[in-house]
Amino acid sequence: MTAINQDQKEFWNGAGGSSWVSGQEEMDRFLSPFTEQLMKHAVPAAGEQVLDIGCGTGDTSLRAATAVGTSGHVHGVDISQPMLDLAKTRAASTGAAQVTFAVVDAQSEQLGDAADLVISRFGVMFFEEPVTAFKNIHAHTKPGGRMVFICWQPVRENEWVHIGLGIAKKHVEFPPPPDPHAPGPFAFADIDRTLGILGDAGWKDASAEPFSTRLNQGSSARDGAESLMLRGPISRVMMDRTDAEKEAVLSDLADAMESKMVDGKVMLGAGVWIVSATA
Repeated sequence: MTAINQDQKEFWNGAGGSSWVSGQEEMDRFLSPFTEQLMKHAVPAAGEQVLDIGCGTGDTSLRAATAVGTSGHVHGVDISQPMLDLAKTRAASTGAAQVTFAVVDAQSEQLGDAADLVISRFGVMFFEEPVTAFKNIHAHTKPGGRMVFICWQPVRENEWVHIGLGIAKKHVEFPPPPDPHAPGPFAFADIDRTLGILGDAGWKDASAEPFSTRLNQGSSARDGAESLMLRGPISRVMMDRTDAEKEAVLSDLADAMESKMVDGKVMLGAGVWIVSATA
């Protein structure tokens, strides 16, 4: 177990997971344009076996479960126990018995029965050894099965990221920038590299389609700023800062969000890749 992977597990079973659980409705709303695109491209069908990598609090798994119906099955895996606990509660409340969840590291562990379809909404960019991980996912996919996942384009294409980073760096010192290919949200931003990884892992016909939109960050400038502080890309850096530093960043963020209000919502630009491949 390397330090980076252990750090991911500790974060998503600690502050990161708790934050997503407490903000589940907000995050589902924030990410809804990508959920729609994922389902549009993946097209889960009645009776299919679906594997959801990095399923989090269950939004994408539940959407897939509706599509596959009671004759199908969706298996959601994630490294975060708190997020999966909420996912299980949500599934039980809707009576979606065709959904199961498990705490699993998709890089190396068993992923259930072979899938007709693998999906992921921002759940595949954190692998320490991505070729190994996608080989493992491939081994749990039926021959001819398909995979569709969504990953972020570079930071420069994501206003919701760079606007917060730019403001926070005026007030606090950031650690040195990591290797751009290190596990993290933007590890697959270099799409040529990403498609090469899939090919090396045995996937065929890998392709990517860009998709850009504007994301609903909140109903007021203050809400948008607080959301970026709690669950945005600066959250980990700001977590251990002084109250004075947090308030300074929050105040400047709120000022910046004022100019991003559209019809009573804070709307920030975002860009992703929609990646498809065949087993």
